[in-house]
Amino acid sequence: MGVTSTVLDAVLCLLLISAAVVTVTTATPREPPEEGRAADVASTLTTTTTSVNYTLTPRGETTAVGVLDRSVRFDRTSHGTLAGLLARAAVARIEVDGERLWYARDGFGRAVGRSVRGVVQPNHTRITATWRPYPESSMEGRVVVGSRPPPDRPVHAATVEVSSAFPTTRESSRRAARSRGIDGVADVVADGFVRGLFPATRTRTAAGGAPPSAALVRHRYRRVSTRLGVSRPPRLADGGVADANERLESALSDRVARDLRSTNTSATTAAEGVRLGRVRIVVRTWP
Repeated sequence: MGVTSTVLDAVLCLLLISAAVVTVTTATPREPPEEGRAADVASTLTTTTTSVNYTLTPRGETTAVGVLDRSVRFDRTSHGTLAGLLARAAVARIEVDGERLWYARDGFGRAVGRSVRGVVQPNHTRITATWRPYPESSMEGRVVVGSRPPPDRPVHAATVEVSSAFPTTRESSRRAARSRGIDGVADVVADGFVRGLFPATRTRTAAGGAPPSAALVRHRYRRVSTRLGVSRPPRLADGGVADANERLESALSDRVARDLRSTNTSATTAAEGVRLGRVRIVVRTWP
């Protein structure tokens, strides 16, 4: 039995409903008209909609959800444009210092890859979707469909940007940079990231719900807390979601501030580079 829309999905699945903006860049001045397919592929990604079926597979060593009947309780279906699904797959693969935040939606990424390959012929095409909240970030999510282009072929490229489902924080980052400098920008990024992962109202509802829902939310909190170096495990009962989120935000803000200071950029420049709410998709094609 599949589940297509639950409170848990609202917490675990970041919905990507956004109009894509396409920017085309030519990687070589000698572009044969019949080979310049990158823009066409990018357009296909932003206009073709589909549904993908997958199963959440949380790792059982850190939570009791591993003993539940996944075939009944963890089947999911997601619908959207190919670009939106790729963006969501990139967010599902977020790493911190090269360590994955979670693995529960690896099946989703594989399903999205199959759907893209079914519409866009993978031969002579490579599609890379990257979520990076700011330049030189120690956090990144990426998914790739297709092989690397041969080194001796002219490569043509098109770029698509779509929503990551995290809050758009550029204006807030600018204001924070003027008032509090780098620390202010870091706080805005951390707040937006945690609000995107664990929206307070929905998370409280899921944490207090049926065992599969509550167990999955606790599992996700534990994994994120571990990756961000939060020492005390979160307690979600009795209003604990707000406290858990504050601790995650504090730990993440310290990390973001370190990242930003390591680049020796001004607070204003750092704020301009914040891309928390966007995923960049690059399409490369070659003859």
